[in-house]
Amino acid sequence: MLIVYLSNRYIRVVSGEASGGHITVRGLYYTVDHRGCILNGTVTDEEGFLEIIRELWESNGLPKKDVNLVIDSSQFTARVVDVPVQKPAQTIQYLSREFTDVGRISNPVYGCFPMPDEKEHKARIQTVYASVVQKEFISGYLDLFERLGIAIDSVECASGAMVRLLACLPQLKGTTGIVQFVDDMILVNVLLVEGRYEYSSRNRLFSDAGTREFAAEAARAVNGILQFAKAQNIPQKISVVYIAGFSREDASFYHDSIRQINDGLRVEELDGGHIVPDGRSSQPYQCFSNFAVAIGGLIKTGSKTNIISQMRRNPESQELKKRRRRVWVPLAVLGLIMAAAVTAAGVYSLYLSSALREVQDYNSRADVLADCEEYDNLKQEIQTAGSLNKNLTGLRTSILEYPVVDSTVEQVLSYCAAGLVSAEISSYDSATGVVSFHTSAGNVDQIHQFATLLSQQDIFASVDYSGYTQSSDGSWSVKVNCVMAGRQGE
Repeated sequence: MLIVYLSNRYIRVVSGEASGGHITVRGLYYTVDHRGCILNGTVTDEEGFLEIIRELWESNGLPKKDVNLVIDSSQFTARVVDVPVQKPAQTIQYLSREFTDVGRISNPVYGCFPMPDEKEHKARIQTVYASVVQKEFISGYLDLFERLGIAIDSVECASGAMVRLLACLPQLKGTTGIVQFVDDMILVNVLLVEGRYEYSSRNRLFSDAGTREFAAEAARAVNGILQFAKAQNIPQKISVVYIAGFSREDASFYHDSIRQINDGLRVEELDGGHIVPDGRSSQPYQCFSNFAVAIGGLIKTGSKTNIISQMRRNPESQELKKRRRRVWVPLAVLGLIMAAAVTAAGVYSLYLSSALREVQDYNSRADVLADCEEYDNLKQEIQTAGSLNKNLTGLRTSILEYPVVDSTVEQVLSYCAAGLVSAEISSYDSATGVVSFHTSAGNVDQIHQFATLLSQQDIFASVDYSGYTQSSDGSWSVKVNCVMAGRQGE
């Protein structure tokens, strides 16, 4: 099995397999894109990208089958979702309703896998890690690799591979801490509570690697995770940060930066144990720390719920088959019934004629006609009452769907802003249900955390923020718009 990890300059390939929670790595390969052919998981120069991949394959004699892509890109949207236990096709259809807030993705395809070590639920409910991405984004990669004769078996987002990897590492069993992955200019932060995935964020690093500023940026992201844990009232103490992808020099600077932020935190390098045996590679870069997320891709997901399975389906063809079945199956059944009816018709015709005369005589009786008229009058009264009840129910629903701004909004605002930002309500448009806040904070990450907390509140249907400005004292301000949710359940 071959995993190709794509994000920015470093293109990594892992050869190996995983079975029963045990991962075996046979080879680590990489190349560096010096021409900027891929940025943030998006190919910007197709011909240059193809040349890089072709040279990587030829120089290492890599196979062209059983190849899987792990892509780190903001094109993906992922989240943890509770879904009913059902067939894979029904699960994918259910996910389409869970991602209705992601309006920027047109023609979406979905993928999911069960969360490792998930908490206990009520019967027939499971927790999955789900992702959605535009179909054209995936098909673009499939077309590029097909031009090189490389068959792609699966495609998934890097965060999904990361979640599965962390659940397999003995170092993290039962741990409450923070894990940070550095890949060139991208930093991924993960919060684990008692060994289970709780939250993650993704940051762009603006400083150059090998500088104190680079390490300080990564360390500041830890402070944001600590603030999130505090806001979520997580009782377990966070005492350790695990790092991966840092050079030796960056790790040294990072230790200094962490001590300045919180001298109670210890820093450890993420340990793959025996996943990558010592002596596997003569190059220092080819180690578990730098290939961790790619190695997570070796842990397979369900073949019927990954993104590539949705790509291979032809919705139009499937719908046509369904329509044909809905037409021909009833016709076939009807034909059999009619054949049996024709056979029995001769014997049954005399009986029917006699029964028909009896029914006609009965229906012509005066008392029966009077009963029918009474029934019609009662039926009309019932229909009138039912229509009135339906109208009243619809009126109640419409009233409850109209949002109300009261002290609850200020309480939620204070809760989400605590320890992160200062915020106050600036306006409310009752016609649109939009509440606007003026928000300021010491850095942009705190505003991001504040907006994330707002989006998780039931009283808001959606959260949008834009228009960053920086004041003379270095603080940042932004206008946050929240659309109020309806008052369902009152």
